[in-house]
Amino acid sequence: MFHLFEWRLRALTTRRWLSWPAAGPTGLEYTNGSRLDCFYSLADEITMFFHSILIVLGLLGLSTAAAQELPQEVLETAATLIPGTPPDEVKATPLPGLYQVTFGPQVVYLFADGRYLLHGDLIDLDTTVNLTEEVRQTGRRSAIEDLDEAGMVVFSPTEPKSTITVFTDTECGYCVRLHNEVDQLLAGGVKVRYLGYPRAGTKSSSFDTLVSVWCSDNPQQAMTDAKSGRAIEPRICDSDIGRHMDVAKLVGVRGTPTIVLQNGKTIPGYVPAEELIGMANAAAGAIN
Repeated sequence: MFHLFEWRLRALTTRRWLSWPAAGPTGLEYTNGSRLDCFYSLADEITMFFHSILIVLGLLGLSTAAAQELPQEVLETAATLIPGTPPDEVKATPLPGLYQVTFGPQVVYLFADGRYLLHGDLIDLDTTVNLTEEVRQTGRRSAIEDLDEAGMVVFSPTEPKSTITVFTDTECGYCVRLHNEVDQLLAGGVKVRYLGYPRAGTKSSSFDTLVSVWCSDNPQQAMTDAKSGRAIEPRICDSDIGRHMDVAKLVGVRGTPTIVLQNGKTIPGYVPAEELIGMANAAAGAIN
């Protein structure tokens, strides 16, 4: 679904390519290796520009708009953004004439005439709350909750205080570093749930290794062995890795490890166990 949504955005914008430098978010290995050749469109420029525009909007003193009837033009345009897939929700925003359209964690805005689409963050400057990110987090949380934990590789303490869900690749150095601290996370009350995300795709050796891990008689030990550089027995079975990769696209995973907290917040990259324990437990407390 995300690919179709991205395709639609690309069709609405001017294209150009940008090669990201190797130094991205700390502790994150991108899907294509140390460098990420990614699509960079006018929609992304709008995202950055919109942050500046929001300051002006805040100075104008715009207040929360009352519930209003949705313009037919907005509904018609929203229905065409992803061919064959209706939006999860279309609703008015606090900004008069601007409407929020959501597809899971994906959020865009349409103006009342249905002609113009805005891709960016809507921030309430009075409260400093990022309203768009709140919606994204709800969507990510829902997407993760829809996955069957039986299809994950799980390391759990006896009495978990919180849970993190980690998109991982056995051939990712920062994933190995994080896994080496699993015992510390367990001691801090954090349950670690792994989802398979081979950065090089389904035709890669990392995909084959992940499948072998998931199909092992002891997936936890196989995960540890694979991330320790030890050979594991090749296995083939029906696993949920394909589903994990679909959800990764939906929630915007760009590399590994990507950590999703219980409140839907994502952490792109490795975080030391001591720090991650605090973040995980705080996120769990925020939704309880």
